[in-house]
Amino acid sequence: MIRTALSFCLLFGALAVASRWLIESAHQDLPQSAGETAPSFEPRSDEAKPLPPIAAHAITIPDDRAIQLVGFNDELGDVLDSLKPAGGVKARVEDVEFGDEDLTSNSLPPSSIAPIVTPPKEPEIAITPQLLELRSKLREALAYYYFRPENVALRSPWGAMHAMIAYGVDSELIAGDKRVNAIGYLCYNGVCNGQQLFYTTNGKLEARIGPGVQGHPGQFLAMLAQSRVKTDFPMLIDGQKFNVADLIQYEKDTCRPQTELTFKLIAFMHYLKSDERWKSNDGQDWDMQLLIKEELAQPIVGAACGGTHRMTGFSYAVRRREQRGEPMTGQWMRAKKYIDDFHEYAFRLQNPDGSFSTTFFAGRADDGPPTKRLETTGHITEWLAFSLNKEQLLEPRMIKSVYYLSNLLIDNRDEKWGIGPLGHGLHALAIYDERIFGGKPGTRAVELAEVKKARKSVER
Repeated sequence: MIRTALSFCLLFGALAVASRWLIESAHQDLPQSAGETAPSFEPRSDEAKPLPPIAAHAITIPDDRAIQLVGFNDELGDVLDSLKPAGGVKARVEDVEFGDEDLTSNSLPPSSIAPIVTPPKEPEIAITPQLLELRSKLREALAYYYFRPENVALRSPWGAMHAMIAYGVDSELIAGDKRVNAIGYLCYNGVCNGQQLFYTTNGKLEARIGPGVQGHPGQFLAMLAQSRVKTDFPMLIDGQKFNVADLIQYEKDTCRPQTELTFKLIAFMHYLKSDERWKSNDGQDWDMQLLIKEELAQPIVGAACGGTHRMTGFSYAVRRREQRGEPMTGQWMRAKKYIDDFHEYAFRLQNPDGSFSTTFFAGRADDGPPTKRLETTGHITEWLAFSLNKEQLLEPRMIKSVYYLSNLLIDNRDEKWGIGPLGHGLHALAIYDERIFGGKPGTRAVELAEVKKARKSVER
């Protein structure tokens, strides 16, 4: 018990530094094969057990301000004051549509590093009264769930990851009696309900796949990519120091044909050059076009989460290719046409209230409880919020879906949502908020506390 407590002391001490690094780096700068299903509930393992009560409360943190972001009983004014950076807020991350990671370290060979591109600036968005109302509703939903973080004693790593995807570098978890940065905690292999994401074999980092951990190969790395975490961000596994670049190499080593490569595609298109070539550890040659070709050979209808993650993989690849000003030929052009066709198809299946089909892309459907509606509309809206251009995001049909999703989460706030659908639904709103309303990753705690404060004032 004492050893466990000491281990957590070391873990949280390191996380204090890692958390601050993560937020600062954010300023400087998403299925499975047919027949398989990703759990919309929290997966449990028979071997998974909660953290021992003493260990969970015997945690000390050297730098409370870097880790303990918000106390449960703090006055909102105090919360806002404590969260505001002493030197002022730094410039926000580039728009998610155009942002490219600032790879300033030597974690990857220079020949592998994705180029940093500055595309033409898009026209400013005119914020109409309708959009102001939508922003208020959207941020109300984001704020409500942001201040109710998940507890690592109760959630598996799979659950913690899905809590993390919603708010990226701003995401928090409860560990013991502290709120900790979710990405830092998971990168330091923090225990979640008795399980851990990573392990080492002969001194090399490896990642677990199965109940309670990753549901898909490359899933955690894809979430880091979508959160724009740098390649030199530290990881600590079995007492050994690694970084995100080591996880990238592991995912490259473990590519296999005729398997699900969706999440690897998302991650590699973020971190690597479009013409990157590599060998997996079984001696096979790989490149980005082969990844796309393998994924295009897999089905959408019948895939996990309705095929929305696979569509996100294609969209990520095409969008990054466009950002870099590279020719849209071969498998890139096939993927682009596929995405454009599915955009129109998804909207043809949209229901009159703005929700999407409750059978994903299988056909028209408008039935089921709120939990099913969150799972389907949340995932489809998440994909569309990332893959549509800004003009399309402002079309009435898209605005209607964001309204629906926001209201669904607010009006059913007492619902016991599955952590997977909840995480992806909130991520959809966060992406839309950033792309249309200028939400700032790295400062969401301040932004959403302001929303909460304003709502309390109205209620009085």
